[in-house]
Amino acid sequence: MILVRRFFLLILLMILITGCSSTEDKIDKLLEKTGKPFELLYQEEVENGMIVLYKDESGFRHAYFSNKTKYWNISGNAELNPIDGFTWGMTNDPNIPKLTFAGLIIDDEIQNVIVRQTTVNQQAKMVSTDQGRFWFTYFDNLEETSDHLKIEALAGNGDIVWKDGVYDGKYYHGKTKK
Repeated sequence: MILVRRFFLLILLMILITGCSSTEDKIDKLLEKTGKPFELLYQEEVENGMIVLYKDESGFRHAYFSNKTKYWNISGNAELNPIDGFTWGMTNDPNIPKLTFAGLIIDDEIQNVIVRQTTVNQQAKMVSTDQGRFWFTYFDNLEETSDHLKIEALAGNGDIVWKDGVYDGKYYHGKTKK
């Protein structure tokens, strides 16, 4: 019985060590791909991969690592101090099985973020770290009618505080009027 417990503990320890080194390997691959130093703000294992939020010399970025393709998809940069208190970026690579969105929140009124496609709405995960407040979400794909894509930042009462998308036939980007 003692031998079985020790064997089980040894296997569990090996799994934990392997998991940690796998995460480190992924971050090392991201550093290789970017070719530039960055400050890691947040990382999370998600379905079939990992999402990383970071900042570098050009601004806020996020990246998605696909466990299937062993490849990082990196977003463009977004402002670190957005005038409207909110920013977003996305990744969309047909070779990667996830479409990701992420951003930075400075406006304290913003309590929730929703990304809307034509038929699918996704509530973002909110993340608070010592470096600030961030959000991210992901989809399996971008719907073909992507002109209906909307990003909405909501106050605690559900009012839209900031939005980006086509509303009533016109493109809107930024804070909403109160």
